[in-house]
Amino acid sequence: MLVDFTVENYRSIKEPVTLSAVAQKQSARKTSATSKRKGIKSDHEIAPGYHVEGWDMEILPVLAIFGANASGKSNVIQALDYLLLMMDSGIQETKALGVHKAFNYVKLDPFKLDSISVKQPTKFELRTLFDNNIYTYSLEINQHRVISERLDYALHTTKRTRRLFHRQWDDNANKFIWKTGDDFAGPHNQLKQSIKDNDLFISALIKLKIPILKEIFKWVENKWIGLHLGNEIIEIEAIKTTIQNINTDIYNVIIEKVLKIIQKFDTGLSSVEIKRKSEEEFKYNIYAVHQTHEGNEISWTLDEESLGTQRLFSLAFQIVTSMSLGQLTIIDELGTNIHPNIVKCIIKMFQSPKTNPLNAQLIFTSHDNTLQRNNLLRRDQIWFTQKRPDHSTELYPLTDFHVRNDLAIDKAYLDGRFGAVPFLPSDEETILQGDEECQES
Repeated sequence: MLVDFTVENYRSIKEPVTLSAVAQKQSARKTSATSKRKGIKSDHEIAPGYHVEGWDMEILPVLAIFGANASGKSNVIQALDYLLLMMDSGIQETKALGVHKAFNYVKLDPFKLDSISVKQPTKFELRTLFDNNIYTYSLEINQHRVISERLDYALHTTKRTRRLFHRQWDDNANKFIWKTGDDFAGPHNQLKQSIKDNDLFISALIKLKIPILKEIFKWVENKWIGLHLGNEIIEIEAIKTTIQNINTDIYNVIIEKVLKIIQKFDTGLSSVEIKRKSEEEFKYNIYAVHQTHEGNEISWTLDEESLGTQRLFSLAFQIVTSMSLGQLTIIDELGTNIHPNIVKCIIKMFQSPKTNPLNAQLIFTSHDNTLQRNNLLRRDQIWFTQKRPDHSTELYPLTDFHVRNDLAIDKAYLDGRFGAVPFLPSDEETILQGDEECQES
């Protein structure tokens, strides 16, 4: 489970920014007695946080990032996705993935609008929670090599941070200086000598069955690959790959739940069939099944459906898979080709302990300000990005503004009360020369 994520010097992000899933303490600022907006729920009623035993905190199931175009909101979640890809597959395989046009964001680019930053490494820090223990993975990396890589953990019983491993590049010695903790003893430490300067130790460890790291590695491995950015072809191919890698019983349960979701949203599909292309070929085709007025069934491949139906099917599959495993789902521009009411229903599915008993998490970006309306998202679940004067990205939560829970947040956002909206030209500046000539005539 994600606790928080910090990134520095990545694309439009220059200074460190932190996205946190830790719930804010309940605010004493409640609905005004004179407010006309009755029926507004408290933050806890909207989405109860997951209480962490042994720690004085709760973890949120959903985080939403809003901001103007080119403000950097996509870069925040791309940085998180990039780190998880490297942890799972290694640096070189992640770079190879970036060659594919659907994953063109997979690049380790520093902030280039500053002569100092462009020469500095990119820094990541990821805090996760498993078995009530907090794991902190830190990485400092440039285009050529890993500068520093570290993994620590803190037990909920003692709260004392213990080192698992740490390697630091020493320019003078032209090698890594290694330190490992007592809790990390084992034959896996023999891998240290074979790890290249431009790859990660953790990506090698992730393939081993080390008890102390089992849960965090399972969380990284099972995460849905990439953000997809509305690329239906890649999403469907990812689903086919997932089907190949899970056993039949789990697959049948997932497909049944996916079908219930897409039928609930009135897509017109009566069923979905997934068939192997041939007995010799271990690949699949996905078919959308419809019923005719005569009661007969007719089917065609899913890529013949509307973009909205394709997107909804892939989203439903991703959501069900995530909730079945208690995993993290990251989506850029949630709502592309999907009705806003369906998006709201998806958010509520993650918010409810009944539909999300394993505490899966959803992080998404969006331009849809209606998602900010009361009773859908807590105030500490809403985040904004905006550009600083030097064109770098600033990330901050709505809670920085200490607003009451009965405020019409969506309207206040469009009015610019929280920043994170584009600066538009005045009406006079938007009149084209041709329009002026037409008006004069």
